[in-house]
Amino acid sequence: MAKRVIKPVKKTDKEFFELLSSKIEQGDYVFKRHARQRQNDRSITDLEVLDILEGKKGRNRRRNKNKDKFETGRIDWNYCVEGVNLDKREMRIIISFAEELVLIITLMWRSS
Repeated sequence: MAKRVIKPVKKTDKEFFELLSSKIEQGDYVFKRHARQRQNDRSITDLEVLDILEGKKGRNRRRNKNKDKFETGRIDWNYCVEGVNLDKREMRIIISFAEELVLIITLMWRSS
């Protein structure tokens, strides 16, 4: 008999942004190895990522629900956050929540 996959309920925008802002402000986040590699590959700084995730003024933070995804075996959904850096270059950041941390999974520049 096949195992039934139970997906967690996706967070509402209000829940999502409150939790994300709180965790980033408290320093409760970690860049996963893949995210660090992508930062090096794409010359993206921690500050650029954290400014968007925290929702700093002018970073146009928004959630792209079309890119949210659930992977079997994970605790929570992978959520997509988009925004811009100081140079107005668009970035996409994939995060998840695990235990008491925000996991920064990957990041990329968005194509124009």
